Amino acid sequence: MKIENFYATVNGISLSCQRIIPEDVRPDAPTILMLHEALGTIRMWRDFPAKLATATRHPVVVYERRGHGRSDPHAEGDIPRAIDFHNTESDVYLHGLITELGLAKPILFGHSDGATIALKYAARFPDNVTAVISEAAHVFVEDVTVAGITEAAKIYATTDWKTKLQRHHFAQTDDVFRAWVDTWRHPDFLDWNMVDELANITCPLLVIQGDDDQFGSDEQVHTICAHTGGPVTKMLIKDCGHIPHFDQPDQVVKASLNHLGITEPASA
Repeated sequence: MKIENFYATVNGISLSCQRIIPEDVRPDAPTILMLHEALGTIRMWRDFPAKLATATRHPVVVYERRGHGRSDPHAEGDIPRAIDFHNTESDVYLHGLITELGLAKPILFGHSDGATIALKYAARFPDNVTAVISEAAHVFVEDVTVAGITEAAKIYATTDWKTKLQRHHFAQTDDVFRAWVDTWRHPDFLDWNMVDELANITCPLLVIQGDDDQFGSDEQVHTICAHTGGPVTKMLIKDCGHIPHFDQPDQVVKASLNHLGITEPASA
């Protein structure tokens, strides 16, 4: 397996990236492009991208959004984020990264905010995506989401969570956290949703969520499945919280293989 860390410049912003190439990569296999959650970085995926690359034999690219990890920081005044920040992440940065890297119809694998951005991109650029795998996406704001974020803010203020996050976000840690909690709890953001855009998604879509997700209910899954314009498979995982690829990684990998039509096992 080959792992390469590099930077890509999109709209003048340097984004930290990692490319994983399995030894027995499938010829002409589209790249799986992974989009992290609101507090995420490349390292915070742990070994899951490598596990997915090995199982699928697809190349995998992981990147850190602006303001995260080793990518360039948010601009002054960008926190809280704009109500339509998912649009900017989709149309400017994700589209720009796909173009910059020359990725032909990638498979988008997103978690939480990253899954929302993946859905946005598939709706806005339907011809540019082979498939989407969505974990714990939000397509509208729920009370349980705001309550979970409020509780997270209390934990951040009263424990060593900030110190732990600094290992990943360095000097950007407070800004990363504020970009999450201040945006999602802003009164103007409570009415945000992207339900009307889901009909524009035509690629195969796998929707995954844990049955004990503290940041969203299964209504997110049902809404996505009811409104998407293409083939969709839903997967509600038992004994699973907000991060299915940590809580039940084998189930997520197996479902991903099925979704991509991969039936033969990867070689040892």
